[in-house]
Amino acid sequence: MLSRRQLRIKVLQSLYSFLQSGKNDLAAGERELFRSIDQVYELYLFLLLLLKELGDADLQDAEDLLHKNFPEENELKAKKRLHQSGFIAALFADATFTAEIKNRKLSWQKDHELVRRLFHEIKKSKAYRNYFVQSEITEKDILDTIVQDFFEKSENLQHYIEENNIYWSEDFSFVCHLVMKTIKDFYHSGKLEITPVFKDEDDRTFVRELFSKTILNNMEYEEAIAAKTKNWEVERIALMDMILLKMALSEMVSFPGIPVKVSINEYIDISKDYSTPKSRQFINGIIDKLADEYSKAGKIVKTGRGLVG
Repeated sequence: MLSRRQLRIKVLQSLYSFLQSGKNDLAAGERELFRSIDQVYELYLFLLLLLKELGDADLQDAEDLLHKNFPEENELKAKKRLHQSGFIAALFADATFTAEIKNRKLSWQKDHELVRRLFHEIKKSKAYRNYFVQSEITEKDILDTIVQDFFEKSENLQHYIEENNIYWSEDFSFVCHLVMKTIKDFYHSGKLEITPVFKDEDDRTFVRELFSKTILNNMEYEEAIAAKTKNWEVERIALMDMILLKMALSEMVSFPGIPVKVSINEYIDISKDYSTPKSRQFINGIIDKLADEYSKAGKIVKTGRGLVG
C-alpha cells in the first residue's frame, strides 16, 4: 500500500514529533509511528466505505423516481447508475472489507447529511448526467471522477476529515489516489483487492529499524554532521534538515541491501516537500561527504549483486 517513499515520510514525521517532544521512550514513539501508518489504512477504508454509501444513496434515488410526479427523462432512460457499478457491488460483497469496517467501527451513519449533500452534488454534475446516457463513459471513468472531483476537491469533506481525525488530513490527497488505484486494479483484473498497509514484512522491519536506529544513533550522527558543517552552528541548521541527514546516514549504515545512491536521492527528493527551499543543495552536499567518510571507515557495507559500499 505505502511505497518506501511514503514509509520514509511517515518515519520523518514521527521522528520530528519525537525529537521535538523531548521524550526518550523509544517504545512509545514506535507505537505512535505505527499508529500513524495504520491511520492511513483506516482513512483508505473509510473513503471506500463512502463510495459504498454513495451507491446506497443512488439506489434510494432510483427508487424515489418511481414515486416522482415529473421525473426527468434522462433519469428514466438511464441505462446505468452508480449503484449498479461492479466496483460498488464488489464492496458490498467482499467479506474482508466488511469485517475490517466492522472491526474498526467505521461508519458514515452519523454523517448521513454529508453523504446526502455529496451525492446531490454528484447527481447534479454534468459528468454524472452524461454517464446516464453516454455508453463511452465507463464505470471506472465515473468512479475516478467522483474521487478526483468530489472527494479530493470537496471543501466540506476535507473539513470533515480534519475535524474528525488528526492523522487523516495530512494523507487525504494521497489516500484518494490509493482509492483510484484500487478502482483501476479492479477494472483491470475483475477482482477487488483491498490493499494492505505494508507490502510485506520487510517493509514493516524497514520502518521499525529506520526509526529506532536513527534515534539510538542520534548523538553520533549529530556529531558527524557537525564535523561536516563547520561553517554552520548546528543549532542554526533546520531541525527537518538534521533529521533527514540522520535518517539518510541511518539507512546507509543499517540497510545493506539499499544502494547508497538510492538513499541519497530519496532524502534529497523528500527535502523538496518537507524542508526549506535551500535544503536540497545543503543536504546533497553533506550526505555525499558523510557517505564517503562512512564508506572509507567501513561503516557502510553493501551486499547484493551490483551494490558497492
